[in-house]
Amino acid sequence: MRAVVWVVLVGCSSHLSSRPDGGDSCSGSAARCNGNTYQTCVGGMFVDGQTCMLACSATLGCAQCDPAAGNACSGNTVVACNADGTFGSTVTDCGQGMACTGGTCTRSCTADGVDLVYVVDEQMDFMSFDPRKLPADPFTLIGTLACPTQGQSIQNPPGAVTPFSMSVDRDGVAWVLYTSGEVFNVSLTTAACTATAWTPQASNMLLFGMGYVTDTMGGNTEKLFIAGGGDAAQPNGNLASVDTHNNNLTPQIVGTLTAPSDFSPELTGTNEAKLYGFYPVISSGPSYVQEIDRTSGAGVGMQWNLGTTGLGNQIRDWAFAQWGGTFYIFVTTDDGTGVTNSTVRSVNRATSQYTVILQNLPYNIDGAGVSTCAPVVVQ
Repeated sequence: MRAVVWVVLVGCSSHLSSRPDGGDSCSGSAARCNGNTYQTCVGGMFVDGQTCMLACSATLGCAQCDPAAGNACSGNTVVACNADGTFGSTVTDCGQGMACTGGTCTRSCTADGVDLVYVVDEQMDFMSFDPRKLPADPFTLIGTLACPTQGQSIQNPPGAVTPFSMSVDRDGVAWVLYTSGEVFNVSLTTAACTATAWTPQASNMLLFGMGYVTDTMGGNTEKLFIAGGGDAAQPNGNLASVDTHNNNLTPQIVGTLTAPSDFSPELTGTNEAKLYGFYPVISSGPSYVQEIDRTSGAGVGMQWNLGTTGLGNQIRDWAFAQWGGTFYIFVTTDDGTGVTNSTVRSVNRATSQYTVILQNLPYNIDGAGVSTCAPVVVQ
């Protein structure tokens, strides 16, 4: 049991200042807390007393913690609150990427680089993508992936084992799916790989797009959503959630993808508890972005179109992420003779403006990920 050091609290700016609104009337020896200020009843009105440094208790006054609130935070450690308002025994230490708030460990956004977009290409280049650098080069090479894949490609038709999709969690860890069906954790700072307990073909989800979404608007908890499941990026497929933060890597199927597309979508999520899919369309009409209902897999609301026609030639690779209210789509096309064009395209979420930002890049990007710490509005 780790000892917790504490100091005796003293009140600061102890003074009386009546509050004139009628809702502050009181009687007898009543006391209460107004935020972190301890108030007592004087002359039938609540007046300010001590302003507490840590916690205010209606029964104790200023204290280290309020027993009525249950557990408390001592630094980044969750501790029990004793009946006398002092810190008690350690409940748990909040780890990396976590912060103690209100007596519980919540996911913070303190990990280095957790607010950027990350991408991976067929050549195993693992890079950050910083939209703030545009129109200059937004890519920074972090390293070359050398994940210890064990299986063969499960793609149809089969090919080399390469990254297929990726996402990034709030702790600053990338989750990269390979065409072998294996999923690896990748460091955002070194590109070092760590095997996960993901079982290839879990719940019959073979290959899929990925995106993290907060459980509630502005919340600190999240789940990984995956979409598709076929071995050749077939359209439609299933939508499933995975609770990676609780080490439960069994996909929970929540619905069927119903929006029309020539391929299964790539995903991105936000801290608004919203999930979006990029739907590549080649045969007819434009490709588009649309919100996805997290409980059913159905498309929700308007579509943000990428122009009025196709993407130009046959699509070879695609990836997708949001940042600052803009959807970024990474698309590589092939003209059928082996000539490719790797592009970055954007759709402004507020204005629907579609722009081809960069062309003829040296990367065939097939995975992009962004955490729910990334901004949805640029101030």
